[in-house]
Amino acid sequence: MMVIPGIYRVDGVRGGNVYILSSKEGLTIIDTGLPGNDSRIISYLEDVLGSDPEDVIYIILTHGHLDHSGSLPELADITGAKVVVHEKEVEYIRSKVFFGGDFNPDILLVGGEQLDIFGQFKVIHAPGHTDGSIVLWKPGDILITGDVLITNKEGRLELPKKEYTKDEEKEKIAVKELTKLDFLIILPGHGPPILEKARDLLLSLAASL
Repeated sequence: MMVIPGIYRVDGVRGGNVYILSSKEGLTIIDTGLPGNDSRIISYLEDVLGSDPEDVIYIILTHGHLDHSGSLPELADITGAKVVVHEKEVEYIRSKVFFGGDFNPDILLVGGEQLDIFGQFKVIHAPGHTDGSIVLWKPGDILITGDVLITNKEGRLELPKKEYTKDEEKEKIAVKELTKLDFLIILPGHGPPILEKARDLLLSLAASL
């Protein structure tokens, strides 16, 4: 489905949301779902977007959990895209996704970087759910949150479940830090995007923590 012009959420993915950002520079895939989603993602960009796998410039992981990184090996191989991930997620992905095999991301993040995708996004390190969780922020416009923020089936903004979060207190701090940012919409790691009053909903959630 098209979220807004140029940003798509791939339909039918098992696991976390997979977003494709399309701009004149090329395509960026954000997260990859569970293992086995590579053919669905490739079919989406070919059949829906009319693009080729080689048009994908970057694959960015918001964090390393298998429901977000599981199809990375196949997608990276098919597209030849540069893999982008926070440095604190590398060992987890190497162990859980590549089973201890070779995994050397093309770009290692620490937080604070500017990525030239769909205009420009700033990388925000937001530890808590995992040590290397990131949020991508396009000032005044878009917040792509991975599992730092999710929505339920009714579209209500929530924190990820405690049992999947490494440090709940750090997670709450990270969420409160996001209230300082200016944005219009939230693209969460699970659940439907929030396209209206997104910042107000985040402020309300943060106040309840």
